Amino acid sequence: MTVLLFIAGLAALIGGAELFLKGVDHFGVKWRISPLIMGLTVVAFATGAPELAISLQAAASGSADLVLGNIIGSNIANILLILGICALIKPLNITLRVVRIDVPIVIGASLLLYLLAYDGELTTLDGVWLMLGLIAYSLFTFIQIRKERGEEINKDLHEEVEKLASGWWFYLKNIGFLILGLAFIVKGSDWMVESAVEIATILGMSELVIGLTIVSIGTSLPEVATSVATIRKGNTDMAVANVLGSNLYNIFLTMGLTLIIAPNILTVSDAAIALDLPFMVAVSIACIPIFIAGLNLTLMDGIIFLFYYASYLTYLALDVLSSPLESIMENVMMWGILPATVVYMLIRIYIGRKDM
Repeated sequence: MTVLLFIAGLAALIGGAELFLKGVDHFGVKWRISPLIMGLTVVAFATGAPELAISLQAAASGSADLVLGNIIGSNIANILLILGICALIKPLNITLRVVRIDVPIVIGASLLLYLLAYDGELTTLDGVWLMLGLIAYSLFTFIQIRKERGEEINKDLHEEVEKLASGWWFYLKNIGFLILGLAFIVKGSDWMVESAVEIATILGMSELVIGLTIVSIGTSLPEVATSVATIRKGNTDMAVANVLGSNLYNIFLTMGLTLIIAPNILTVSDAAIALDLPFMVAVSIACIPIFIAGLNLTLMDGIIFLFYYASYLTYLALDVLSSPLESIMENVMMWGILPATVVYMLIRIYIGRKDM
């Protein structure tokens, strides 16, 4: 029954996110916002809605580890899993704006969360700092939108606007998508949190591990579906922007709002401080050398991303099982795989700069 409840909650989350995304996507097209900005804002917010709903529900029920695990795990999955899958489908072109502005902002947000959590707890004041970060990012994005709307309208975008319904019917239909999607998201999150806690108890796993794996992957599925769909349409900008924007909203909005309205201070486990938070920061930083090497994400890059994600999940599993293989894996990754990855990055950068 618990597994069925989890599956039903996941289905409700995905279906609700799709409806919500459809509404905000139509509003974005109607208001003539570029795919890159849409990916960083409306699309990222819509696909990040499950993480927000899960975290609020988990905080209300006192499951602090599930809150943090959900956010950290989702941010790691967004970069390694989603971009890895997307790169397998089609090489992704990376714009200079993403490298110079968006990735550094994601790195800064990740570092901020790590520093706030380093003392072992996250408080309401920490939530205020994160929400201030959201306000600053929103103001910056608003300026970018104003700047874009003053430029020449793209012909394809104009044709998309013409296809949309007009007048009161447009707003009635798309507001309906938003409301119905949000209802599914809220109910789905309730079911998933309840079942995830039960699964953690049955398997003897901590809520942190459940949040880092089962819940985070489940709530990242809307990002997977959206990014793959945009790539098939040839819009790689939105796919990359969706991932980066979702990570920002997870930290600034989801974590910030959760801390402000949560009834208690969230305690940060030693495992999260020692491994999961630093790994989230490292994954964000790793985007810089990968992205600037030719301003693209290749098939091999995607394979490496997926390998690291599989390795991370394997390490979590070995840790739960207290397996002696855990220390062996640490040595292999530290002294073998990691140096080889650095060499690969340097070669990619050299070749990419040479060809430019």
